[in-house]
Amino acid sequence: MSRLRLLGFTVTLALLIWVTSRVGVALHESSHLLVGGLFGADLAGLHVPLFGDGYGNFSFAEDTGATPRFLALIVGPVSHILSGLTAMFLSRIPFRSRWVRLALITYGAVNLLAGLQYLGSGLHYGYGDPADSLIAYLPPCMPNPVNAGTVTTISVVVVTSAIGVASYFLTRDYLVVQELWFPAGSPRARTRILLMTAVPAVIVFVGAFMLSGGDSPTFYAGGDSRWNVPARDLQIADGVKADQRAHPDRAVSDSCRRAANDYVNVYIGDREAEQREAVDKLRSRGVPPDAAGKLPLLPVSGALLGLGASLALTRSGRAREKHEKVETHAS
Repeated sequence: MSRLRLLGFTVTLALLIWVTSRVGVALHESSHLLVGGLFGADLAGLHVPLFGDGYGNFSFAEDTGATPRFLALIVGPVSHILSGLTAMFLSRIPFRSRWVRLALITYGAVNLLAGLQYLGSGLHYGYGDPADSLIAYLPPCMPNPVNAGTVTTISVVVVTSAIGVASYFLTRDYLVVQELWFPAGSPRARTRILLMTAVPAVIVFVGAFMLSGGDSPTFYAGGDSRWNVPARDLQIADGVKADQRAHPDRAVSDSCRRAANDYVNVYIGDREAEQREAVDKLRSRGVPPDAAGKLPLLPVSGALLGLGASLALTRSGRAREKHEKVETHAS
């Protein structure tokens, strides 16, 4: 097996990861605009950069209910997960072209894992599409029959655990495709090829993504996340006060609902500026961030990813050995 061939495959795989990630981001942002448009949102643009996170700008009318807002927000990460699952299953079809299968399993891996990670990190750190979609139904400014913190914790545990499960099946399916280029006679050889091709390709892509995307929701490692919830609560509380001043006869619960809707309704271009303004205001008042902060989620996701891949490699080796023993016995 030539090193040049391994290098060529690694470079090709890195390019495929980049291309399929851009397709996934385009689908994610287009899904926001499509669902938002179906419910009457004002559509203001779509941006898909060469690296990092894109955005789809849309805004609903004030009287739009929670369900359209929830669906328009959550469809983004869900589009990654569903399209990733679809590509993973399609990669199992024995197409004549092995490149088609490689492209499909690459798309499945990139978008399924990215969608799950974004969903988990967004809920865990309290920002992005996942957190905003929850606020649409459970505004923090009013008592809710369901505790938002409990919903968040359960959802994060389920979604993060799914990363390990997805990693197992994706690795198992990828090894089948890898065999089309590099037939390996032993589990050790398959693992070595994986470490020499797929792992470097992923590291290069993730590194470039993180360097270009700043605090990317997908690969968010924690950062200054302790300000997310206090800043959110301040913005919504200020919205309630402004609505009460403008409409003193309006019930506080209605003002709360409107303020929560306004919060999740902010154009992406204005969201970061308003976040910084809220944090500066909290600091000037001497209000500290959340004391506990958040348990870093990325290392947990990485550990589950590695565990799932390791199990797939181990079971793949055992299945191969069992098959070889059966063939030897039959002969």
